[in-house]
Formats: sequence, C-alpha cells, structure tokens
Amino acid sequence: MGALTPTNLASRLKEQFNGDISQLVPGAAELVKLKFRRDLEIGKNVNFDVQLSDELGFTVGQGDITLNGNINQSAARATVEGYSLILQSNVSYDLISRASSEKKAFAKFVDSKFIPMAESFQRRQEILHCWGRDSLGQVSGNSTGVLTLTEGSFCPTLWLGLKGAVIEAWTAKTGGSQHNGDLTISAVDVANRTVTVTGTSSSVVANDYLFFKGTQDAGHYGLMAIAKNTSSLFGISASTYELWKGNSYDVGTSALTLGKLLQAAALAANKGCNEKLKALVPIAAFQSLVSDEAALRQYTAYTEKAENGFKKISFFGASGEIEVVPYHFMKAGEFLIFPERWTYILGSTEMTMALAKDGDMIFDLEATSSKQMRLFSDTQIFCERPGYLVYGSRSDGKALSA
Repeated sequence: MGALTPTNLASRLKEQFNGDISQLVPGAAELVKLKFRRDLEIGKNVNFDVQLSDELGFTVGQGDITLNGNINQSAARATVEGYSLILQSNVSYDLISRASSEKKAFAKFVDSKFIPMAESFQRRQEILHCWGRDSLGQVSGNSTGVLTLTEGSFCPTLWLGLKGAVIEAWTAKTGGSQHNGDLTISAVDVANRTVTVTGTSSSVVANDYLFFKGTQDAGHYGLMAIAKNTSSLFGISASTYELWKGNSYDVGTSALTLGKLLQAAALAANKGCNEKLKALVPIAAFQSLVSDEAALRQYTAYTEKAENGFKKISFFGASGEIEVVPYHFMKAGEFLIFPERWTYILGSTEMTMALAKDGDMIFDLEATSSKQMRLFSDTQIFCERPGYLVYGSRSDGKALSA
C-alpha cells in the first residue's frame, strides 16, 4: 500500500500564514512627515503677512540735506486654504463577522493591517504634496490605449500600485481641454514607460498631461507646483514679487552632478537662503551621485571588508548644508530643493477616521449588506519662503541619470 500523504489527510492539517500581509506597494514619506502646524489649524484659512522689500527712503549727503522722501516696504498677505482628501472602502457584513477576532483571522477587522487604508491614504497624500496640480506625467505616444510617457516625466514608483485607478488626460496643466473621459489603469510596464488604460482613449496624443481624476487645476498645490509658480499663488503674485517666486535650474543635456546641485542651491542663496536645504532627486540619479562621491573616498588602513555607498549625501555650498535624498516619487528628469525648516503642512486635520469625538466614519450602506469606512484629511503643503525653492530639469527632457 502507498504511504499516507498531505493530500490524503488534507482535512487534518492546518494551513499556516505568516501572520501579516506582505506589502508590495512601494511608498515614500519625505513630505507627509513634515511638521503639521497645529498652532495654525485652519478655520476658513490661514493668513501670513509677508514683507517683500525693505524700507527704501534713504538720503545721503552732507550739511543741510533735502530728503529724498519715503519709499515704504512692499508687503502682502498670503492666504492658505486646505483641500479635502477622502478615501472610502466598502466591506461586507460577513467579512466583518469572520474577522471579528484574532481567533478567526490573523488580523481583526479593526486592525489597520486588515485593510491597508492608512498606507494607501499616506501614499496618495505624498504624491499630492509633491505633484498636486503639476501632473503625474506627460504622454509621448498612444498605441490603442497603451500610453507611453516621456523619459523625463516618468516615475516608476509613482505608477506602481495604481492598477484600477482612474486618470484623465488634458492638453495643459491649467486650462486646456480634456481628451476623452475617464481612463482606468489596467497595467503598468516600468521597463517601457507605458501605462495601459481602458475606456475610450483615441483622442489622447503626445504632449497630453495625465492627472488623477478631478485634480487637474484643482485641489492641493504640490511643492513642485509652488516651486514652478510664476503667477499668483496664495494671494501673492510671483511675477510682481521676485522673493515669492521659486527658482529654475537647467541641468543641460547631461547627467545631474554634485556640482550642478551646488549651482542650483546657489539660486536659493541669491535670495537670502543661509540654512540647510533638502534636495529630492530621482532614484537613478542618486545612484549616479553616490558613484561620484564613492570614487572620491580613499581607504587609508587595511580592512577585511570594504564598505562603500550612502543612504544620503550631505555637502556644503553657498546656502549652507545641502542634504541629497533619493526620492521614490520624483520623476526621472526633475529634482526639487526646498528648505525643510520653512516647509510644513497646514490644514484643519491630518488623516483621521473620526471628525468628532466618538464619531468614527464607518457607515451602514443603505442598499447593500456592507459598511463603508472613510478616511479624511484637510491639508495643504506650504513653504513660507518660496524664494528658497529650486526645481531642476534637463532641457532635452531626458532622465537626470543619463
């Protein structure tokens, strides 16, 4: 007779699980971890009185001097409003019942790891804090719903995990017109920089910009949009007041180097920055910077194991310390420098499931045997000194690592 096998006695064996969910969706947390200004929680809005020039009524000379007259300082008021972000997830009654205790499931219904809403919410916040109103990428071609993105505007981490998300294609970042309607992401090919969509997409053409549904020229202003602003933002005109305008640095047609980052940071120094700056650079570009820095390192003593490489790179320039960080949500052809000290999150509330005491946002749905869970935030990233911001890109639209 043959031996008993796991197949024969399958009903007597217990299935084993690792006790957790393997989280494959990549994330980054450089901007969501910025300080939330609870001392400035928004009611209607938050106002900042901003001095944009000196008192200039000077006179010089000797003897009985005729004064030149006063020239008052230029001042303006920045007004910041929060923007809502809401995530909803429906869960059936039977699933809630079967996950009511750890005896029935490795994670209870109330555990955040059972339905990873918090992680999803923070990833979307991170993307909006960086790219709100600036687009997710630019189309270079459309082959029957397979949208190829330009090299410089493609960010692999940004698109991974978005299968099923609804996006829109527009001819411009502000204004413009929409090409077709809702486009649902069905696949992402990192190697070929393609995003495959379902739904009618025949009108989507090269140079169109892609946005999450409903976010084109609406909702949160990302830090990159603030850095690129040349018109009125938060009630102050960057075209009138140079100190309210960010800086632009052209990397040229070759790879990003530490020397170019120094030159870019000097643009902030020209506007008075004399403190630590943080540079968010694409992953591949950071790898190239690490190779440059590692090549300069010398070993002066015998060692059995050579260790080299860096998680971050810090060096000093005209503005002070510059900390270079590999940022998973940075597009391949751009980088951003910002003053962390003057950059924070404003709003009425961070991510929450309870808008009032004992007011959990879990609802019974009227027509189905399900409950709906919601997360909510009301925020806006804000840089009090936008003249210290620098965004950089390659003039040929290529990746900064190329």
